[in-house]
Amino acid sequence: MESCYDPALDGMIEYDDFKFDPSIVEPKEPAPETADGPYLVIVEQPKQRGFRFRYGCEGPSHGGLPGASSEKGRKTYPTVKICNYEGPAKIEVDLVTHSDPPRAHAHSLVGKQCSELGVCAVSVGPKDMTAQFNNLGVLHVTKKNMMEIMIQKLQRQRLRSRPQGLTEAERRELEQEAKELKKVMDLSIVRLRFSAFLRASDGSFSLPLKPVISQPIHDSKSPGASNLKISRMDKTAGSVRGGDEVYLLCDKVQKDDIEVRFYEDDENGWQAFGDFSPTDVHKQYAIVFRTPPYHKMKIERPVTVFLQLKRKRGGDVSDSKQFTYYPLVEGGAGLRGWGEPWAGLSRN
Repeated sequence: MESCYDPALDGMIEYDDFKFDPSIVEPKEPAPETADGPYLVIVEQPKQRGFRFRYGCEGPSHGGLPGASSEKGRKTYPTVKICNYEGPAKIEVDLVTHSDPPRAHAHSLVGKQCSELGVCAVSVGPKDMTAQFNNLGVLHVTKKNMMEIMIQKLQRQRLRSRPQGLTEAERRELEQEAKELKKVMDLSIVRLRFSAFLRASDGSFSLPLKPVISQPIHDSKSPGASNLKISRMDKTAGSVRGGDEVYLLCDKVQKDDIEVRFYEDDENGWQAFGDFSPTDVHKQYAIVFRTPPYHKMKIERPVTVFLQLKRKRGGDVSDSKQFTYYPLVEGGAGLRGWGEPWAGLSRN
């Protein structure tokens, strides 16, 4: 059997003409996942940034969602593979939230293999168990239709294990669940959820493997989609006691999803964060913060550490800049005698 870690992806099956009928899939218990049993892996992750989610009125995307290693002249696309198994199978992909546990997302996938509820399915096997999704787009839900779409998606999930239908109480429960999801759902981030179904003894594709979830995909229109970058700081040094006010210019950030992290890249693993509130983030391009104290008050000579911007959600970071802590000077303000080499606006 072909190794599931084989990087060669030649001989891809074309799936454009496959029409998926959700009624053929009524999942039973997941297939056993052992060291020798079948399982699903992501061979090529989707590209995290630079792809735009589109409203229905804008028309389809120009080109499908690219793969993480895609580059000019060499296009790749999200790809998965069923390992330790050969035979007919179905692979589905839909959108879920970036938070854990993953939940159904209000946005939908669109493409030649996709249903109205944003589930895209392909057929693989019996030999080549790899599926490449090369024409996926993300349809941005409107606020007007968000509740209706969420209820439909939650209902579909429930009916896959309950084909006999839902009771009135269950419908009310789904509506409440959709309302709660709407309150907390981030419409600028999605993830791909890949699900595989093997053929059962009755001929239906109803033996599910454990789903796999992709890395987050950011809408290129949102502030959180841009790469973090520190452009300038008006100070690159300060007192070991902390509390120095620093003006930092940066590329676009979200005021409630950004922090300034100070750290040492050594075995101690020290880190601390600049002190500021969302109101100290100005027009998404500047942050005014106070430096944290260094973890040692008694130092004999200047100590250089690093600082970087970091997103609270997702953990993305900018390139690091150096910051120097100066020792306390007896009877003074803490920096007397060391001069002030940090004055002025420090360029990138």
